[in-house]
Amino acid sequence: MIRPLSATLMFLFSLSLASAVVMSAHDGHDHKVMGTITMAAADHVMLKTTDGKNVTIQVTKDTKVTRDSQTMKAQDIAVGARVVVTAVSENDQLKAKEIQVGAEARAAAR
Repeated sequence: MIRPLSATLMFLFSLSLASAVVMSAHDGHDHKVMGTITMAAADHVMLKTTDGKNVTIQVTKDTKVTRDSQTMKAQDIAVGARVVVTAVSENDQLKAKEIQVGAEARAAAR
């Protein structure tokens, strides 16, 4: 009884190590993050993703921010605006390459 349990635990441990290596190997690849802006500043944006997670993405001088094909500054993105961010992962941080701003959340009915 102990041997099958030990073998299963060793397999699961090995699998977790392998998945950690695979996840870190994705540095430098583009990632799409969709969500709603909760805070915007000149050097980063915070958003709640479509699956409910809070994410902070760094904004650099090379980040392109657009709304309806018009260029804008990251700090001018309104809280509640929906965005699609193309970001690259570097050292466990997401750095925005492009932020496309969509519709803003509508004010609640009075």
